[in-house]
Amino acid sequence: MKIFCGRANPTTGSMEWLEEGEDYDYHQEIARSRYADMLHDKDRNVKYYQGIRAAVSRVKERGEKAIVLDIGTGTGLLSMMAASAGADFCYAIEVFKPMANAAVKIVEKNGFSDKIKVINKHSTEVTVGPDGDMQCRANILVTELFDTELIGEGALPSYEHAHKYLVQEGCEAVPHRATVYAQLVESRRMWSWKKLFPVHVEAEDGEKIIVPPSEMENCPGVPSVCDIQLNQMPSSDFSTLSDVVTMFSVDFSKPVQSASTYYRVQLEPVKSGKAQIVLSWWDIDMDPLGTINCTMAPYWVKPTSALQWRDHWMQCVYFLPREEPVVQGEKLYLTACRDEYSVWYNLQKAREGENKAGVCVESPVCRCRAHLLWNRPRLGELNDQNRTQQYVKALRKVLKTDSVCLCISDGSLLPMLAQYLGAKQVQYFVP
Repeated sequence: MKIFCGRANPTTGSMEWLEEGEDYDYHQEIARSRYADMLHDKDRNVKYYQGIRAAVSRVKERGEKAIVLDIGTGTGLLSMMAASAGADFCYAIEVFKPMANAAVKIVEKNGFSDKIKVINKHSTEVTVGPDGDMQCRANILVTELFDTELIGEGALPSYEHAHKYLVQEGCEAVPHRATVYAQLVESRRMWSWKKLFPVHVEAEDGEKIIVPPSEMENCPGVPSVCDIQLNQMPSSDFSTLSDVVTMFSVDFSKPVQSASTYYRVQLEPVKSGKAQIVLSWWDIDMDPLGTINCTMAPYWVKPTSALQWRDHWMQCVYFLPREEPVVQGEKLYLTACRDEYSVWYNLQKAREGENKAGVCVESPVCRCRAHLLWNRPRLGELNDQNRTQQYVKALRKVLKTDSVCLCISDGSLLPMLAQYLGAKQVQYFVP
């Protein structure tokens, strides 16, 4: 039997599928994953332990046994935190078999085998009862199912199922809640990751302009979030048009709904400009009172905080469907729509939004196909006028009136540049 494993080609940046034998060591996949980044996230780990310890104490104070359900246990770290905090028993769920096998060894090596049971299943397949995977429902729900977008790893369906079938009503949850924040900004740099700008080329017979077709100009792009390290973004690269607003919160100690919905807030721009981008991030409260908080807020929101470097959780860049001129002080509606796995945004003037209060915009889907060919960094490259000028200078040095050019590339502007600069013939080959 052969197995296909995904790999990112370091030269092209594209995802490729390689054929591996049935004896392939999946620990290599673990080594290439972000488990190490999470395990070295001191801020995350300390606050999870504080939240788990507090939850176990609250259950014990009620005179109950502390039974923990840890969904997506990974290495078993959170379950071991719960056991060391005094939990009576932990059910650690991990669907990825190599990781589950590793968790069993780690739990055993740390002396918790009598208090932690690793279950190699998806949480939606776990059974409860005398003959089930779990003897009884848990009264403490511990999870780390979050990505940069919060819900992209299927947190909502997992929570929804767990509350229906795996945990007691009124259970403790760590984290207790998550809150998503948003801020409206103008940024030519970030906007250049969504669409192709006109490209100006100085030719011998005057300036030429490569203009994207209208299908691409009006295309909403792809629905996937653009996740980046906003703390590495210079303040000169964007202009904030609004204060930070709270878009929505999820209380994980109560039944969670994964069905598609939307959230709408009213805001007033603090300055006039072109609304192009919604920056977003989240924080999690590990306890009901919110005294144990882990935040992904960028540097300009909490400048006094000691920032924890993370690659597993960053911040989100969402592109509005179109550029919207906004005026300081005017009332706007910012709408966040979501399905089970993704979020997208829309902006409306208040007078328009009042008549559309119950309408949720559709998820953006690329219709021009250019966004399927070019990823966001590639679009940014193509929109870099300085980079284009360097190519133009290089082409001018080698092109003659009788030049025949062969361009081997995928979605490159070089053939058009060569044509505009006087090449006799240009042949374009897509590998």
